[in-house]
Amino acid sequence: MEEEKFIAEVLARALSPEGEALAEAAIARQNEKIANGEFVELKEQDIMKVLKVSYIAERFFGKSRSWITHKLNHDIKKNGKPDDFTPEERQKLKEALETIALEIMSLVDDI
Repeated sequence: MEEEKFIAEVLARALSPEGEALAEAAIARQNEKIANGEFVELKEQDIMKVLKVSYIAERFFGKSRSWITHKLNHDIKKNGKPDDFTPEERQKLKEALETIALEIMSLVDDI
């Protein structure tokens, strides 16, 4: 229930005039970085450098760190094919990263 309240609060803030202004400012900063060549696009493997993947694997997938690491690195499976996320797992990873992003933004707001 706490998570639902948190999500509702984040959405309310995001849809407010202040939230829209913050989004516009963030987009402007990102566009400026892209124009200056400062923007670096993260790849799946970069997630391991930025976030603790064991936390993501356990919290959102109920799996081990090695499971998600194999998927992110596209390690070769026993059948000779690279390991990859299924479309459902890829969607779940996207949602997990969005959740973490919202949680980080909430933390930033409180600093």
